[in-house]
Amino acid sequence: MAKRTMLLVILAAFVLTTWPSSVIAGWSEDSFVPSMLSVTSDSLVRRYLVQKGDTLSEIARSMGLDAGMIMAMNNLEADSVILEGQYLDIPGDRQRLHRVKAGESMWKIARMYQVSLDQLIAANTQIKNPSLLRVGEMIKIPSPSGLTTPAMAQPSRGFRGLFAWPVFGKITSGYGWRKGEFHHGLDIACSVGTPVRAAQAGVVVFSGSKSVYGKTVIIRHTNGMETLYAHNSKNMVKAGQEVKKGQVIALVGVTGRTTGPHLHFQINYNGETLNPIEYLR
Repeated sequence: MAKRTMLLVILAAFVLTTWPSSVIAGWSEDSFVPSMLSVTSDSLVRRYLVQKGDTLSEIARSMGLDAGMIMAMNNLEADSVILEGQYLDIPGDRQRLHRVKAGESMWKIARMYQVSLDQLIAANTQIKNPSLLRVGEMIKIPSPSGLTTPAMAQPSRGFRGLFAWPVFGKITSGYGWRKGEFHHGLDIACSVGTPVRAAQAGVVVFSGSKSVYGKTVIIRHTNGMETLYAHNSKNMVKAGQEVKKGQVIALVGVTGRTTGPHLHFQINYNGETLNPIEYLR
Protein backbone atom coordinates (compact mmCIF):
# COMPACT_ATOMS: atom_id res chain seq x y z
CA MET A 1 0.00 0.00 0.00
CA ALA A 2 2.87 2.36 0.89
CA LYS A 3 4.57 1.68 -2.44
CA ARG A 4 1.32 2.43 -4.30
CA THR A 5 0.84 5.69 -2.39
CA MET A 6 4.40 6.73 -3.14
CA LEU A 7 3.89 5.93 -6.82
CA LEU A 8 0.75 8.09 -6.95
CA VAL A 9 2.57 10.99 -5.25
CA ILE A 10 5.42 10.79 -7.77
CA LEU A 11 2.97 10.60 -10.67
CA ALA A 12 1.01 13.61 -9.37
CA ALA A 13 4.19 15.62 -8.94
CA PHE A 14 5.23 14.79 -12.51
CA VAL A 15 1.88 15.93 -13.92
CA LEU A 16 1.87 19.17 -11.93
CA THR A 17 5.37 20.11 -13.02
CA THR A 18 4.99 19.26 -16.71
CA TRP A 19 1.32 19.88 -17.61
CA PRO A 20 1.19 23.71 -17.27
CA SER A 21 4.22 24.20 -19.51
CA SER A 22 2.69 21.93 -22.15
CA VAL A 23 -0.54 23.92 -22.07
CA ILE A 24 1.32 27.20 -22.37
CA ALA A 25 3.37 25.87 -25.27
CA GLY A 26 0.16 24.83 -27.00
CA TRP A 27 -1.33 28.29 -26.52
CA SER A 28 1.84 29.83 -27.93
CA GLU A 29 1.91 27.80 -31.13
CA ASP A 30 -0.03 28.42 -34.30
CA SER A 31 0.47 26.63 -37.58
CA PHE A 32 0.34 29.99 -39.40
CA VAL A 33 2.79 31.79 -37.10
CA PRO A 34 6.55 31.16 -37.29
CA SER A 35 8.21 29.97 -34.07
CA MET A 36 9.99 33.31 -33.59
CA LEU A 37 6.74 35.03 -32.58
CA SER A 38 6.01 35.95 -28.98
CA VAL A 39 2.30 36.65 -29.56
CA THR A 40 -0.53 34.62 -31.00
CA SER A 41 -4.15 35.60 -31.44
CA ASP A 42 -7.31 34.74 -33.37
CA SER A 43 -9.16 34.45 -30.07
CA LEU A 44 -10.69 36.66 -27.39
CA VAL A 45 -7.45 36.44 -25.40
CA ARG A 46 -3.86 36.32 -26.62
CA ARG A 47 -0.81 35.10 -24.72
CA TYR A 48 2.18 37.43 -24.72
CA LEU A 49 5.65 36.22 -23.68
CA VAL A 50 7.45 39.01 -21.83
CA GLN A 51 10.85 39.83 -23.32
CA LYS A 52 13.90 41.31 -21.60
CA GLY A 53 13.41 45.03 -20.98
CA ASP A 54 9.63 44.96 -21.56
CA THR A 55 7.40 47.23 -19.49
CA LEU A 56 3.61 47.22 -19.27
CA SER A 57 3.39 50.70 -20.77
CA GLU A 58 5.64 49.76 -23.71
CA ILE A 59 3.71 46.54 -24.40
CA ALA A 60 0.40 48.43 -24.27
CA ARG A 61 1.72 51.22 -26.55
CA SER A 62 3.10 48.82 -29.16
CA MET A 63 -0.23 46.99 -29.34
CA GLY A 64 -2.43 50.07 -29.26
CA LEU A 65 -3.99 48.98 -25.95
CA ASP A 66 -4.65 50.53 -22.57
CA ALA A 67 -2.13 49.49 -19.91
CA GLY A 68 -4.92 49.44 -17.30
CA MET A 69 -6.78 46.78 -19.30
CA ILE A 70 -3.71 44.54 -19.39
CA MET A 71 -3.22 45.05 -15.65
CA ALA A 72 -6.85 44.14 -14.93
CA MET A 73 -6.71 40.98 -17.05
CA ASN A 74 -3.60 39.79 -15.19
CA ASN A 75 -4.48 40.95 -11.65
CA LEU A 76 -1.55 43.36 -11.60
CA GLU A 77 -1.15 46.46 -9.45
CA ALA A 78 0.41 49.77 -10.44
CA ASP A 79 3.69 48.78 -8.76
CA SER A 80 3.73 45.20 -10.09
CA VAL A 81 6.91 44.03 -11.80
CA ILE A 82 6.76 41.82 -14.90
CA LEU A 83 9.59 39.39 -15.56
CA GLU A 84 11.26 38.03 -18.68
CA GLY A 85 9.65 34.71 -19.61
CA GLN A 86 6.35 35.56 -17.95
CA TYR A 87 3.12 35.19 -19.94
CA LEU A 88 0.48 37.94 -19.96
CA ASP A 89 -3.12 37.74 -21.12
CA ILE A 90 -3.73 40.34 -23.84
CA PRO A 91 -7.12 41.29 -25.37
CA GLY A 92 -7.51 39.47 -28.67
CA ASP A 93 -8.33 41.33 -31.86
CA ARG A 94 -7.93 38.59 -34.46
CA GLN A 95 -4.53 39.99 -35.42
CA ARG A 96 -1.11 38.43 -35.14
CA LEU A 97 1.89 40.39 -33.93
CA HIS A 98 5.48 39.89 -34.98
CA ARG A 99 8.51 41.07 -33.02
CA VAL A 100 11.13 42.44 -35.44
CA LYS A 101 14.46 40.59 -35.45
CA ALA A 102 17.83 41.93 -36.59
CA GLY A 103 18.11 42.07 -40.37
CA GLU A 104 14.37 41.85 -41.03
CA SER A 105 12.53 44.20 -43.39
CA MET A 106 8.85 44.82 -44.11
CA TRP A 107 9.29 42.98 -47.41
CA LYS A 108 10.80 39.93 -45.69
CA ILE A 109 8.07 39.87 -43.02
CA ALA A 110 5.36 40.21 -45.68
CA ARG A 111 6.76 37.17 -47.53
CA MET A 112 7.02 35.24 -44.27
CA TYR A 113 3.29 35.64 -43.59
CA GLN A 114 2.17 35.50 -47.22
CA VAL A 115 0.61 38.97 -47.27
CA SER A 116 1.39 41.77 -49.69
CA LEU A 117 3.80 44.54 -48.74
CA ASP A 118 1.01 47.12 -49.20
CA GLN A 119 -1.23 45.17 -46.82
CA LEU A 120 1.47 45.03 -44.17
CA ILE A 121 2.23 48.76 -44.44
CA ALA A 122 -1.49 49.65 -44.34
CA ALA A 123 -1.91 47.62 -41.12
CA ASN A 124 0.99 49.43 -39.42
CA THR A 125 0.36 53.13 -39.90
CA GLN A 126 2.14 53.81 -36.59
CA ILE A 127 5.41 53.11 -38.43
CA LYS A 128 6.40 56.38 -40.10
CA ASN A 129 9.27 54.91 -42.10
CA PRO A 130 8.60 51.30 -43.17
CA SER A 131 12.14 50.93 -44.47
CA LEU A 132 13.63 51.54 -41.01
CA LEU A 133 12.37 48.95 -38.52
CA ARG A 134 13.60 48.84 -34.94
CA VAL A 135 14.69 45.50 -33.50
CA GLY A 136 12.06 44.44 -30.97
CA GLU A 137 9.33 46.54 -32.56
CA MET A 138 5.90 44.89 -32.76
CA ILE A 139 4.40 44.55 -36.26
CA LYS A 140 0.72 43.80 -36.82
CA ILE A 141 0.19 40.96 -39.27
CA PRO A 142 -3.11 41.36 -41.12
CA SER A 143 -5.31 38.45 -42.10
CA PRO A 144 -5.15 37.98 -45.89
CA SER A 145 -8.96 37.98 -46.00
CA GLY A 146 -9.72 40.49 -43.28
CA LEU A 147 -7.65 43.54 -44.13
CA THR A 148 -9.04 46.97 -44.77
CA THR A 149 -6.93 48.24 -47.64
CA PRO A 150 -6.05 51.89 -48.18
CA ALA A 151 -8.43 51.99 -51.14
CA MET A 152 -11.31 50.89 -48.90
CA ALA A 153 -10.30 53.47 -46.31
CA GLN A 154 -10.34 56.38 -48.73
CA PRO A 155 -13.17 58.93 -48.65
CA SER A 156 -15.70 59.12 -51.44
CA ARG A 157 -14.85 60.69 -54.77
CA GLY A 158 -16.92 63.68 -53.71
CA PHE A 159 -13.85 64.90 -51.82
CA ARG A 160 -11.73 65.13 -54.98
CA GLY A 161 -10.46 68.69 -55.41
CA LEU A 162 -11.51 69.58 -51.87
CA PHE A 163 -8.24 71.21 -50.85
CA ALA A 164 -6.48 74.32 -52.12
CA TRP A 165 -2.72 74.30 -52.62
CA PRO A 166 -1.02 75.46 -49.39
CA VAL A 167 1.92 76.91 -51.38
CA PHE A 168 2.92 77.11 -55.02
CA GLY A 169 6.24 75.69 -56.17
CA LYS A 170 7.99 72.77 -57.82
CA ILE A 171 7.09 69.31 -56.52
CA THR A 172 10.45 67.77 -55.68
CA SER A 173 9.09 64.51 -54.26
CA GLY A 174 5.72 62.88 -54.84
CA TYR A 175 3.59 60.48 -52.82
CA GLY A 176 4.73 56.85 -52.77
CA TRP A 177 7.92 54.80 -52.73
CA ARG A 178 11.25 56.52 -53.21
CA LYS A 179 14.69 54.95 -52.69
CA GLY A 180 13.32 52.12 -50.56
CA GLU A 181 11.10 54.16 -48.27
CA PHE A 182 7.51 55.30 -48.50
CA HIS A 183 6.89 59.05 -48.77
CA HIS A 184 3.54 59.94 -47.23
CA GLY A 185 2.99 63.34 -48.83
CA LEU A 186 4.19 65.94 -51.32
CA ASP A 187 7.39 67.97 -51.02
CA ILE A 188 6.90 71.40 -52.57
CA ALA A 189 10.04 73.51 -52.94
CA CYS A 190 9.74 77.14 -51.77
CA SER A 191 12.05 79.77 -50.40
CA VAL A 192 12.37 80.12 -46.63
CA GLY A 193 9.67 82.37 -45.23
CA THR A 194 7.06 81.65 -47.91
CA PRO A 195 3.57 81.81 -46.29
CA VAL A 196 1.91 78.40 -45.85
CA ARG A 197 -1.88 78.61 -46.10
CA ALA A 198 -4.54 76.26 -44.72
CA ALA A 199 -5.77 74.03 -47.53
CA GLN A 200 -9.26 73.99 -46.00
CA ALA A 201 -11.02 75.39 -42.94
CA GLY A 202 -10.70 73.41 -39.72
CA VAL A 203 -9.28 73.22 -36.20
CA VAL A 204 -5.58 73.04 -35.39
CA VAL A 205 -4.98 69.81 -33.48
CA PHE A 206 -1.18 70.07 -33.37
CA SER A 207 1.30 72.91 -33.55
CA GLY A 208 4.80 72.07 -32.45
CA SER A 209 7.87 70.06 -33.40
CA LYS A 210 8.24 66.45 -34.52
CA SER A 211 11.54 64.55 -34.77
CA VAL A 212 11.52 64.07 -38.55
CA TYR A 213 9.06 66.73 -39.67
CA GLY A 214 10.47 69.59 -37.61
CA LYS A 215 8.01 72.39 -36.89
CA THR A 216 4.63 71.01 -37.91
CA VAL A 217 0.98 72.09 -38.03
CA ILE A 218 -1.88 69.58 -38.29
CA ILE A 219 -5.44 70.72 -39.05
CA ARG A 220 -8.52 68.53 -38.62
CA HIS A 221 -11.41 69.19 -41.01
CA THR A 222 -15.14 68.54 -40.60
CA ASN A 223 -15.05 65.55 -42.99
CA GLY A 224 -12.67 63.65 -40.71
CA MET A 225 -9.63 64.33 -42.87
CA GLU A 226 -6.47 65.98 -41.55
CA THR A 227 -3.84 68.02 -43.37
CA LEU A 228 -0.24 68.20 -42.19
CA TYR A 229 2.27 70.96 -42.95
CA ALA A 230 5.89 70.22 -42.01
CA HIS A 231 9.47 71.60 -42.01
CA ASN A 232 8.18 75.08 -41.14
CA SER A 233 10.51 77.83 -40.00
CA LYS A 234 7.70 79.23 -37.83
CA ASN A 235 4.22 78.06 -36.86
CA MET A 236 1.70 80.91 -36.90
CA VAL A 237 -1.19 79.12 -35.14
CA LYS A 238 -1.75 77.23 -31.88
CA ALA A 239 -3.50 73.95 -31.05
CA GLY A 240 -7.25 74.43 -30.58
CA GLN A 241 -7.39 77.44 -32.88
CA GLU A 242 -9.97 77.55 -35.67
CA VAL A 243 -8.59 78.55 -39.05
CA LYS A 244 -10.15 79.55 -42.33
CA LYS A 245 -9.28 78.26 -45.75
CA GLY A 246 -6.35 80.26 -47.14
CA GLN A 247 -5.31 81.60 -43.73
CA VAL A 248 -1.53 81.79 -43.17
CA ILE A 249 -0.68 79.08 -40.64
CA ALA A 250 3.11 78.80 -40.98
CA LEU A 251 6.22 79.90 -42.90
CA VAL A 252 8.29 77.55 -45.06
CA GLY A 253 11.58 76.46 -43.51
CA VAL A 254 14.18 73.71 -43.24
CA THR A 255 13.45 72.28 -39.78
CA GLY A 256 13.49 68.52 -39.20
CA ARG A 257 15.10 66.11 -41.64
CA THR A 258 15.34 67.92 -44.95
CA THR A 259 17.92 68.73 -47.62
CA GLY A 260 16.53 72.14 -48.53
CA PRO A 261 13.66 74.57 -47.95
CA HIS A 262 10.30 73.06 -48.84
CA LEU A 263 6.86 72.26 -47.46
CA HIS A 264 5.92 68.67 -46.76
CA PHE A 265 2.13 68.51 -47.28
CA GLN A 266 0.27 65.40 -46.17
CA ILE A 267 -3.38 64.26 -45.98
CA ASN A 268 -4.48 61.74 -43.34
CA TYR A 269 -7.80 59.89 -43.20
CA ASN A 270 -8.89 57.05 -40.90
CA GLY A 271 -5.31 56.33 -39.86
CA GLU A 272 -4.08 56.20 -43.46
CA THR A 273 -2.29 58.68 -45.68
CA LEU A 274 -3.76 59.70 -49.03
CA ASN A 275 -2.15 60.93 -52.22
CA PRO A 276 -2.59 64.73 -51.98
CA ILE A 277 -2.57 65.12 -55.78
CA GLU A 278 -5.97 63.42 -55.92
CA TYR A 279 -7.53 65.91 -53.48
CA LEU A 280 -5.92 69.20 -54.49
CA ARG A 281 -7.57 71.53 -56.97
